Amino acid sequence: MYTLCLFLFIALPSEASSFMGKQDTSRITHLVEIAKQKQKERHPDSAEYYFKQAGELADQLNAESGKLLFAGNYSAFLYDQVRFEEAMEYAQLALTISLRLNNRSKAAAAYNNIALQHQAKGQLKEAANNLIRALEISNEIKHPTHKDLSDRRKYLNNLSSLLLDLQDLDKGLEYAWQSYEIARQLKDTISMGNSLVNVMVAEAMAGKLVDAVHHGKQYLSIGRSYGDLQMEIKALNNLAEVYRMQQHYPLALETFAKALAITPKSMPGNEVYTLSGMSRIFKEIGNAQAAKEYFEMALKLATTELATPQLVDLYKDGADINEALGDYKQALDFHKKHAQLKDSLQSQETQKTIQELEVRYETAQNRKQIVERDLKIVEQAVELDRQNKWFIIFIFSIFLLVFGLVAIRLLNRQKRKAQSTELQKKLIEAQLAGEERERERTAKELHDGVASILSAASLQINAMTKHSDPRTTFQEVSQLIEIAVREIRNISHNLAPEMILEEGLGYAIQSFCQRVNKPDFQMHCYVIGELPELDKGSQLTIYRVIQECVTNILKHAQATEGIVQLSEEQGRLLITVEDNGIGFDTETLWANGIGFHNLNNRVQSLQGNIDIRSCIGKGTSVFIEIDCPMTACLDKATVDL
Repeated sequence: MYTLCLFLFIALPSEASSFMGKQDTSRITHLVEIAKQKQKERHPDSAEYYFKQAGELADQLNAESGKLLFAGNYSAFLYDQVRFEEAMEYAQLALTISLRLNNRSKAAAAYNNIALQHQAKGQLKEAANNLIRALEISNEIKHPTHKDLSDRRKYLNNLSSLLLDLQDLDKGLEYAWQSYEIARQLKDTISMGNSLVNVMVAEAMAGKLVDAVHHGKQYLSIGRSYGDLQMEIKALNNLAEVYRMQQHYPLALETFAKALAITPKSMPGNEVYTLSGMSRIFKEIGNAQAAKEYFEMALKLATTELATPQLVDLYKDGADINEALGDYKQALDFHKKHAQLKDSLQSQETQKTIQELEVRYETAQNRKQIVERDLKIVEQAVELDRQNKWFIIFIFSIFLLVFGLVAIRLLNRQKRKAQSTELQKKLIEAQLAGEERERERTAKELHDGVASILSAASLQINAMTKHSDPRTTFQEVSQLIEIAVREIRNISHNLAPEMILEEGLGYAIQSFCQRVNKPDFQMHCYVIGELPELDKGSQLTIYRVIQECVTNILKHAQATEGIVQLSEEQGRLLITVEDNGIGFDTETLWANGIGFHNLNNRVQSLQGNIDIRSCIGKGTSVFIEIDCPMTACLDKATVDL
């Protein structure tokens, strides 16, 4: 598949940084703005003169903010001039300064610019690593500005370009559309067009030529409407290439000719695309001599104007054209160059690394979306409660009083049931030393939680005759009783998970994780796929193991967030429990960890093993593997077939 003109974005520093208020540094800003204007007017020599003036002045004043402004913009200018080595030097300088100034937005822009230089030199693995880092920093910004979102759009579009270089068309198209959606939300028509060009390229490479033509014409219309010559040239070149794929050769040649007529020498790279495209058309219609003439003109420019990944298809063209002319030696040379470059760009190691980086980015995105979703739910619940509070109190005050009286009776019944369950649990699991601590913890919850709540309710009832407003007293008593009922329900579930195990182990674990959530701590539970069928005794032991791990987090970790994950893989049940707490020294586990010995005994009773990893200040991870019954694994395999 022939390469079309992708659109890559250098992330420029903002027009004037907020910390550049002094007169001397404003002179640097002025020089940079003049240089950018000269660059826009296609006067590269004048632009470079003013850029260097700005850089020298920043060095004389030792102004860090001025150096950052100069380095970022000069790197973009050098990239536009196909001077990738020099552009890399100044992009790395911009990164160093932005990290020193703790300017996260500028650091992300610098990572993006470094990624583009690596991509231009065919170093796709390094390009992906820096580009993903730019996206991670961008997504960490809690309240992104219009400029932050605009930069994020550029990074996503550049990731699309990188994946298209690797022939990953689905992912390339996906990120191009994500980039387009941000541009649409920002109501930035130019950016929408620049995202559409990558959508068009992905569609053309995938053979969706009608869609590609449609989006190419949209892109061309935007470029002409805004007088953007670069956009217009790229649109014409890409449309002509799609016409060639459709075998509309006269229309393709006509469109290439239009692009060539408006391409100035000050825009390196564009003429190469036009000439190589015309060469391919002549080759396909059987005029090999004309094809070679255009190819040689394109190749002469390509050695200085094209990035390394863009030479792959040009070498393939050279091999085909020379083979058609009978020059087999020259054809062989181009075939070798094409194969060598293609193998280096699309090696399995490179593709695997880029896929791993993409998964890392998507995982971080998913976790952020989960947190944002939960926060939004809480905010909505608080708002709804505020709006309906007085209405609900007025309508249900009498009902709550009756419910409270009934709840007292249910409380006693639940308490007796909990005591009976506790006694049965002691008899069944007497061999486990850790059971004594569970009973002590339950007793403490009853005494400090439920008993104190009921005592307060009793005092309120006794004082009812003296209170000036009985309804207020009823309300307060009802609220206390409701809290007590909720406490009793949590305690009963912890004591007797067999009730919720009837719904399955996954449901029981999810229910438990939901119950331990509180304002300053969130426990997330993920059940991946279908869990194997286990006997009730094994399910109860697994539940207790996870319960003990989560309880340790609540008591000791000082964490704000935790994760419980269950999945089945190749006949084994895999359990992960993680937190972001203070961590601990794992060397003390075997020496002093009585709780750990009890936990380990339970896991071993299930023919499993446990691995605990922790680092001071960086949280704790518990990994558990348990052998599944063979019958469960065979049943699952049959269903999949």
